[in-house]
Amino acid sequence: MLFKLTARFLVASSLLFCVVMMLPIFLPFDVAAQNIKMTVGTAGVNPGVSLFFIAQKENLYAKHGLDVNIIATNTASAVQAMLGGSMQIATGAAGGAFVTATLEGTPPFVLVSSWVNVLPYVLFARQEIQDAKDLKGKTGQIGAPFGTAPDVALHLGLAKLGLDPEKDVKLIQMPRSDWGNVLAQLERGDVQFSLLPPPYDRIAEKRGFRALLSLPEIGISWQQNGEWVQRSYLTKNREAVVRFLRVMAEAMKIYFGQKEKTVGYLTEFLGSNREDTEYGHQLYAKWADRIPRPRVEALKTNLEAIKKTTPKAATANAASFIDASIVDQLVKEGYYK
Repeated sequence: MLFKLTARFLVASSLLFCVVMMLPIFLPFDVAAQNIKMTVGTAGVNPGVSLFFIAQKENLYAKHGLDVNIIATNTASAVQAMLGGSMQIATGAAGGAFVTATLEGTPPFVLVSSWVNVLPYVLFARQEIQDAKDLKGKTGQIGAPFGTAPDVALHLGLAKLGLDPEKDVKLIQMPRSDWGNVLAQLERGDVQFSLLPPPYDRIAEKRGFRALLSLPEIGISWQQNGEWVQRSYLTKNREAVVRFLRVMAEAMKIYFGQKEKTVGYLTEFLGSNREDTEYGHQLYAKWADRIPRPRVEALKTNLEAIKKTTPKAATANAASFIDASIVDQLVKEGYYK
């Protein structure tokens, strides 16, 4: 009798074990897969940074088995946080700080996705500034910390206008992008010029500020909004990065394919009215790449921009900062249609 009970128990236990082991096959992906926790930094407030916000509104992180904590930051702070292990991914970010840190000897960073590869800014000045020569001796607001993409963009723009950014003007910075505050500084006369991204360029125009230069029209290839990770994190946690880029890919589908929903999300994200938000959405939709494969030529421009302060950039290989394998994988999976 005892033998029969023991045998039955063993059979039942074996069946239960098999059922438990088979559960992940039958459960939905987001239930079967254990959520991966990560902290993600985002820098700036413009349509090019908005994918993380769209993903939040659409609950895409949980769908792909992620438990994501989003932190507003700047790229320099993101570098430090990622090196310290408290942040895993920077999203919507430009490459300057990550490239510089790598060249200066930190564990290397790598760009895994980049959907905006232009400098999306227009140089605006107060009405009394008639042309570029009137900027001499004036104060300009970068709109972000020194060393970030807006800083580089402003230097390139001023140089294009025939000015020496180091000698002809005075530039001041902000701890984090706040374009509404930049407009307020222009209106008060605290600064006389600044770069502005959409839709703030449209707002500036309506308020009477003068547009001096549109950087997207110059044709500079520049890595502006993408995802950076430490190479070591990518190696050890590839599945986590794959899931995150799947989320970004689905957010991109909404951005490009569902205008009404996207404009509603962007209005909330940017704090602008619908007309200005729709304008910004349309411009970024025109500038952005449908397949966010990182561009070598865009990072070459990043390296060129920092070579004076980081001499190793002059001989650095731009391709060494790129890993496009996950984007290529997602292309095969049909995410970028």
